Amino acid sequence: MKKTSLLFLLLAAITSVTSAQSPFVTKYMSYNTAYLLPEKKWESGIRQPLRIGLSQKAEIYSTVLALPFTPNAGVKLAWGELGSFRVATTHSLSVPSPVLNILSRKGIGGFISPEYSFPFILSINNSVIASRPVCDSALMTFKADFMFAIRGSDIDPQSTIDLPVIFPRMAHYYKGSSVRLSANIKTPVIKKLGVEEGLQLFIITRQDNNFFAENTGYLYWKMSKKMLLKAGYNLSYGMYPFGNHWQLWPSLDLLFGSRR
Repeated sequence: MKKTSLLFLLLAAITSVTSAQSPFVTKYMSYNTAYLLPEKKWESGIRQPLRIGLSQKAEIYSTVLALPFTPNAGVKLAWGELGSFRVATTHSLSVPSPVLNILSRKGIGGFISPEYSFPFILSINNSVIASRPVCDSALMTFKADFMFAIRGSDIDPQSTIDLPVIFPRMAHYYKGSSVRLSANIKTPVIKKLGVEEGLQLFIITRQDNNFFAENTGYLYWKMSKKMLLKAGYNLSYGMYPFGNHWQLWPSLDLLFGSRR
């Protein structure tokens, strides 16, 4: 009886702690979820896009460091609740042609042979995101991205950058469209630490080099009310022009923004 009462009290204590930590996810780990930044709040990272909360219904974002080379902008819209899920959509445009032409060179920074040049490319991405709480403190998110490109002319398929992580995100520039299906779960561990585990599948609408998968895991450490360290890994598998390939990459980002 005493052991049962002690176990009950321990479980109650754990539940109260994890419930108290649940805002950590929506405040500091809301990227790639259906949650938006609060109005007039902002967040950016070295790799993660700059996000600005416009209202309870809209958030705008852009990868600022890439703007001079890849003009890009997007918006996330909140659509309310659907059953137990919070639903949002994202809509973004980017023009990768300038950076691809910069990378088409000899020597340092040349990832593409200089014999290739790139026409105007407008990449369009629309996505649907659904998030729901799991076990009080965790947040489960499902996302479906639909990506296609408008090309000024055909692009030589030999000009691809055949690197994991990069290749699947560029695939729709060349031929076909991309469908990316993903799921992730985020949860706090202690007061200033959270974890994320996710899976992404890339399906390209063409006959060859058309399937890629990534498993990611991250730790989020709240360094201050304005700064967050995000570190983890990216394990990828893909069907590349040179064959099927596995690759493990480290991942690191420093997130900063307005006080929350």
